[in-house]
Amino acid sequence: MFADQFENEANYRSHYTTTGPEIWAQTNGKIDAFVAAAGTGGTVAGVSCYLKERSPAVKAYLVDPPGSGLYNKVLKGVMYASTEQEGTRRRHQVDTITEGIGINRITRNFNLAKLDGAFKATDREASEMASYLLKEEGLFLGSSSAVNCVGAVRVARQLGPGHTVVTVLCDGGARYMSKLYNPKFLEARNLTATASGLEFLD
Repeated sequence: MFADQFENEANYRSHYTTTGPEIWAQTNGKIDAFVAAAGTGGTVAGVSCYLKERSPAVKAYLVDPPGSGLYNKVLKGVMYASTEQEGTRRRHQVDTITEGIGINRITRNFNLAKLDGAFKATDREASEMASYLLKEEGLFLGSSSAVNCVGAVRVARQLGPGHTVVTVLCDGGARYMSKLYNPKFLEARNLTATASGLEFLD
C-alpha cells in the first residue's frame, strides 16, 4: 500500500479533524497564532484551515528551514531557494540538520494551507533551540520541533506580550543522535550551541 502522504488529502483532513480541534479545545478558543514548518504540508494546512474557520482573527505562519523554497512562495508567490540560484546547483543542494521539513514544490496538502506569513530558521537556530529546550525545559526534541519553536518565538515577539501562540512538538531527539545531538558533527559544522538563553534569536 502506498500512502502518498504528500499528495493524499487524508493527511490534511486528519489534522483538520483532530489536531486543529485539539488545539482549539486546549486553548479554550483563546489562540492568536499557530506556526509550524511543512514537510508534506498536512499539519500546517489542516490546522490553519480549522482554526481560521473557528476564528478568522487567528493568524497562521510557516517557519522554513535551509534549502526550502516555501518561505519565498508564501511571502512572494515564487517558489525559490537561494540554493537554486543559477551557477550554484549541486547534486546535494543543502547539508542541513533538519530532516523531514522543507521542500521545493507545492504539495496538494500544502496548497490547502491558509497562511498569513512566513519566517526562516537556520541550522544554528535549530541547534541552539534544541539545546535550550533540553536544558531549560527538559524536552529532548528533534530538529523539526526545534525549528517550530524558533518560529513560535519569532511570532510571539512579533505579536507582543499577552498573546497565545501555538506550535507542535512533532519529533523526539532519539532519532537525531548522529546529527543534532552529536558533538563532533555539530563542532565540524560550527553549530555547537553556545547561548545561555534565547539571545541567539535577537
